[in-house]
Amino acid sequence: MHCIKIRKRMLLLLLAILMMTGCAIGTKAAGKNGSETGGQNKTGTTPAVMTETKSGKAEKMPTQRMLVKFIYDQKEIVFELNETSVSRSFYQQLPLTVTIENYSNNEKVFQPPRKLNCEKAQEGDCPAGSIAYFSPWNNVCLYYGNAPRYSGLYVMGKAVKNAELIRELSGKVKVEASCTDSKNLLK
Repeated sequence: MHCIKIRKRMLLLLLAILMMTGCAIGTKAAGKNGSETGGQNKTGTTPAVMTETKSGKAEKMPTQRMLVKFIYDQKEIVFELNETSVSRSFYQQLPLTVTIENYSNNEKVFQPPRKLNCEKAQEGDCPAGSIAYFSPWNNVCLYYGNAPRYSGLYVMGKAVKNAELIRELSGKVKVEASCTDSKNLLK
């Protein structure tokens, strides 16, 4: 009986060590603009991270970079999303066909079908070429001019291909997820 108790304690200790190691691997540091950043490995992909959903189930996050294509008039703009709850909840809603509208003198906006998850996300500045979420109005914003930090504005990523075309966007646009090899997508 004594051996069983010792084995149980050793097993619990081993599990505790494994859990702490797993937490350290999935830890993110605050990067520029206060957004979460994850380390990338030599292949340019983001390591897999286990997260817990609201229902309490563990969910494995993508091991590759989250790339999003905006397709219109046989042209495309590609954004790389950061590793935040806002970006992941947007990515999970794709593909979409959205109506892009001009707003102010520096951005294009559209509304995703469902509000995005802003838990643990931080607000930040949006330089030209950024994609962000303005939670009070449920707007995804594509910036062709700089925008300062604003309450409720969460940076989701940046354009990695054809950022200069953001200004042209209007009307119906296809938005597709692409979790493929980014080197091929950006050619």
